[in-house]
Amino acid sequence: MRYKILIVFLFAFSYNGVAQMDANSLMGLPRGTTAEINAITSPNEGSIVYNSEDKRIYKFNGTIWVPLNIGNETKLVADSNISITGEGTDDDPYVIRAIPATLTENPDGSYTFSNGVDADVTITPGVAGNTPIVSGSNSNGGCANQFETNQTKDVVITGDYFDGSATVFIAGQTVNSVTVNSVNQLTANVTAGSTTGNFDISVTTNAGTGTLPSGFSIKVALVTYNYGASDITLSNQMSYTGGNLIRTAGTGWNQQGYSLVHNIPNDSEGHLNFTAGANNRYRMVGLNSDPAANASYSSIDYAIYLVVNGRIYIYENGGYKGNFTNYVQGDQFKINVACDGTVTYLKNGTVFYTSTITRSQPLYLDSSFYNSNGGANNISITY
Repeated sequence: MRYKILIVFLFAFSYNGVAQMDANSLMGLPRGTTAEINAITSPNEGSIVYNSEDKRIYKFNGTIWVPLNIGNETKLVADSNISITGEGTDDDPYVIRAIPATLTENPDGSYTFSNGVDADVTITPGVAGNTPIVSGSNSNGGCANQFETNQTKDVVITGDYFDGSATVFIAGQTVNSVTVNSVNQLTANVTAGSTTGNFDISVTTNAGTGTLPSGFSIKVALVTYNYGASDITLSNQMSYTGGNLIRTAGTGWNQQGYSLVHNIPNDSEGHLNFTAGANNRYRMVGLNSDPAANASYSSIDYAIYLVVNGRIYIYENGGYKGNFTNYVQGDQFKINVACDGTVTYLKNGTVFYTSTITRSQPLYLDSSFYNSNGGANNISITY
C-alpha cells in the first residue's frame, strides 16, 4: 500500500514538471528540402515531413507528397455580382460582399436599379400624381422661334410633372417623336402644317393633360408694300413718282426721300427692295431707325452706295464697310433683315455683304442723294 501511494505522488510531481516546457522539449518532425523529400525511397503512406524551403508540412498519400491544408485551399466560387477577398487564413480571412445596387431617378420620371453587373431593373410609375403643367415653348414669340410652313425641327416644351408616358398634340401639325428630358422639359420633333397662325400645345400623361394656348406658331407669309406718293417725305429737290425716287437739281449730301409709313418691326424679318437707276450718279438707299433726323448719308443705319464708276460700296451709320461689286442700271438690290437681326445685302438675289452690326430697332426706308438724275426705282418694302 505504501508503494502505491508513492507512485501516485511521484507521477503527479512528474506531470507538473512537464507543464514547464521549453523549445528543447518540443517534438520535431523530420525535415528536408524538396529534393531531399522527393528522394526518399518507398515512404509509408501517411508519413509526414517538414519542407524547409516552403515551410510547409507534407503528407505522403501513397503516390506523392501533398501539402497539408493551411486554409486557403478552400475553393470559393461566386457569381459576378459577389466580390471575394482574402486568403482564408486567420490573418487574412475570406470576406464576401455583394456588389451594392443603386437607385437612380431618370429624366423621364422612371427609376432604375443597377449594380453594374446584372440586368438593370427600371420602374415606371403606373399613374403619376400630378396633371402636367405646360408653361412655355421655343416655337412662339419672335419670328426666330416660329416655324415656316411644312418645316421640321425640334420644339422644346417646358413645364412640370412630365414623365415617360408623356405625349404631345398640336392641332394641324405632325409630332414625329417626343423625348422627356426631365420632369420640367421635353423635346418634340414636329413637322409644321401648311396653315399659318398660332396653335395650342397639349401634353398628356397618365395623370391628365396640360395645355399651352398659342404655344406653337407658324409664320404668316411676308407681304410686300409699294410706297405711294403720300407715303414718302421728300426734300425740296427730290421727286417721287410711280415708285421711282430721283434728285432733280443741285449737289451735296443734303437731299433725301424717306418714309415712316412702313417699317420692319423688331423681332421680325423683312427686306427693302429697289432697282438701280443710271450708274453714273452718287446716291445711297437703305434702312434707318430714325430717317427724319437729317438728309445726310451719315445717319443711315444700313446703306447701299451706288457710285459713278459703276461700283457698289456699303456704308453703315456713315462708316465705310467696303467696295464689293459692279452694277448696271436695272440691277435689283435688297437689304434683308433676318429674324435674329442679321442684315445682309443682295444684288440680283446674291448676297455680297453681311453686316457685323445686328439691328436692334424698327427700320424704315431712308436715302441720301448727292447729285441730280441719280435714281432708285421700284422701291418697296416687305415684312
